[in-house]
Amino acid sequence: MPASVAHSCFRSPSTLSLLAAFMSYHPHSSCPINGNATALQHRLISKACEPLPRRRCLTRGAGGGAIPASSNIGVDSRRWVRPRHEYEFLADDVLRVSGIRVRIGLDVAGGAANFAARMRERGVTVVTTVLDGGGKPMNAFVAARGLFPLQLSPAHRLPFYDGVFDLVHVGNAALDEGGAPSLGNSGSEEALEFFLFDVDRVLRVGGLLWVDSYLCQSEERRRIVVRLIEKFGYKKLKWMVGEKSGTAKTVLYLSALLQKPARG
Repeated sequence: MPASVAHSCFRSPSTLSLLAAFMSYHPHSSCPINGNATALQHRLISKACEPLPRRRCLTRGAGGGAIPASSNIGVDSRRWVRPRHEYEFLADDVLRVSGIRVRIGLDVAGGAANFAARMRERGVTVVTTVLDGGGKPMNAFVAARGLFPLQLSPAHRLPFYDGVFDLVHVGNAALDEGGAPSLGNSGSEEALEFFLFDVDRVLRVGGLLWVDSYLCQSEERRRIVVRLIEKFGYKKLKWMVGEKSGTAKTVLYLSALLQKPARG
């Protein structure tokens, strides 16, 4: 039986090569200051490889200083406030239709934490899982906005106690190398099922799962996602499927607001 942590590091020679490069440093000395170390770390985590043992070097802090909150990396102040299409739910509508008090939430693969920013305006605290990549220091940027970023490897389950969240928000983030935990089309059905079980675990009874404008690249993918969701027996508060226009093949959007039931 493979180890529950870091076994993904040994799946391929290329991942082993990345791991060897990442661990090439002098213990108890300063960590590398070039961008290569950060890029290697991101590539490993995106491949579900959480390096163990962890590095024993002294951090120099973020290169180039703190990211100013005035930066506009991926900021969108209109989303969830003004509709962009008919199958996008608005934050105020979701909070009203749910009929529950939403105090704390989790946004999976939330990018620049725009969702957390919108929910903070409504008195809801949201933790955003983020992976740095593409030369954008997203973790530092989210923190500079006064929001809570969490670097999360898909090799691990969600690092929270059972039943702590009132809301889990899952968008349609693009996944570098198919690694981040979300509903990505590149993920296997088994991986998606494990992810949904973990989401169910951290949601409290009566809590909300918000599947937000999930882009299904095929009808088969939509059926897989719907079948997995329905296994959990959630109450459907809002449910919309729409076809994306302007594409040569059929591409569907799925948006759903689901409420976790009490179970005996």
